[in-house]
Amino acid sequence: MSSGNRTTESLLAAQVKKGQKHAFDQLFARYSQPLYRFSKSLLKNHEDAEGVVQEVFFKIWKKRHQIDEKKSFHSFIFSIAHNVIMDQFRLRAKDQKFEEFVTKEAQVNYLDPEKEMTYTELKSLVEDAVEELPERRKQIYQFSRNEGMSHKEIAARLNIQAKTVENQLNLALKHIRGRLGNQTMAALLFAYLFI
Repeated sequence: MSSGNRTTESLLAAQVKKGQKHAFDQLFARYSQPLYRFSKSLLKNHEDAEGVVQEVFFKIWKKRHQIDEKKSFHSFIFSIAHNVIMDQFRLRAKDQKFEEFVTKEAQVNYLDPEKEMTYTELKSLVEDAVEELPERRKQIYQFSRNEGMSHKEIAARLNIQAKTVENQLNLALKHIRGRLGNQTMAALLFAYLFI
């Protein structure tokens, strides 16, 4: 992105932070289509991809006071989109048939045949990595992934700050990715989404 575009983006982000709807509309016009394409490439569904776009921009407007106009808005918006998409996949994963479909698709279309790994093997590797986590970090990870609790809910349950929960989850995921080693990106994504 050119420095001129970054300046415009920062200005628009600052205006959105102040509640200026025209700036929000401009950012929506700039990012809605790329965000839709990104979402559809992962979700493979038009309605779900549109839903992601709507939810992302709803979250941006709702949390506009948290925008840091000094940082890349591009990274900010796709980070939010990533989280929304992960939530979509976790909801889908509760459906056993969908989980079986995704497992098959991941093995057929994404995993390197030389390093093919079944869902069971991948799950086992992740479970082993989780067991290696310090007790509090493991507890936070399990509340998040197994019980679907939000950062705030976990923080309230454990009487800690939400930021601490976020940091501990990031460290847990870093450890898990490290233990998975040199697997394909699809395998890493698959593990993150479904474990």
